[in-house]
Amino acid sequence: MTGTYVDDLSVAGQAISLRSLVADRLRQAIVTGRFPPGSQLRERELCELTGVSRPSLREAFRILEAEGLIATAPHRGPVVTAMTVDEVGHLYALRRLLETFAAREFARRRRPEDIVALKRAVKRLDEIEATGSPFELLEAGTTYYSAIAAGSGNPYLAQALGTLHNRIKLIRFISLQKEGRAQGIESLRILGDAIVAGDEEGAERIVSEHLDRIAVLARAIVESGYALPSEPAVTI
Repeated sequence: MTGTYVDDLSVAGQAISLRSLVADRLRQAIVTGRFPPGSQLRERELCELTGVSRPSLREAFRILEAEGLIATAPHRGPVVTAMTVDEVGHLYALRRLLETFAAREFARRRRPEDIVALKRAVKRLDEIEATGSPFELLEAGTTYYSAIAAGSGNPYLAQALGTLHNRIKLIRFISLQKEGRAQGIESLRILGDAIVAGDEEGAERIVSEHLDRIAVLARAIVESGYALPSEPAVTI
């Protein structure tokens, strides 16, 4: 697997919740491939890299374990979760169910503040489509999907989708290493237009078709051991 990962894991001296900051740094390192699926997270090494104590590190581990990004393996301790093809299939089936519902509800409700957030997210994607790094596109895509979830007006749905997206961020990051990003961004742009227009059925159909395509790519990435797929990426 190739790509640019996060080099600086240090968090010492930064004045926000330490466990949250450590979890965020580790999450970025996992998502960008510094710690690939199946790799062991050694406390001693990570304490040195982050500049925090073992208790703070273990609290961060608990956050990431709750998100499904890491798991505790017998005799190995924390390891980065390596999903099976079946698990990815289950996740994308759930994603399809939740995001089609979210898009339909957003198109029905169309609260002004949510529409503003959606348009802002689309504008950011437009700005970095041609020149943005895979990580920048990943973050912009995450903001877009968060806007869709929030627009549904259902905080539990938004929470569930946030957790799900954390589980598949590495897959999404890998997919952005190849050409083909324009097709995925265009799908999101069309979806945004359907939501703004109040087209509930259209929004649901666009999400369904988009996720059917990218579920195939997600399975291919896992089958290849998280290596770059041979087919062009169509997802963010």
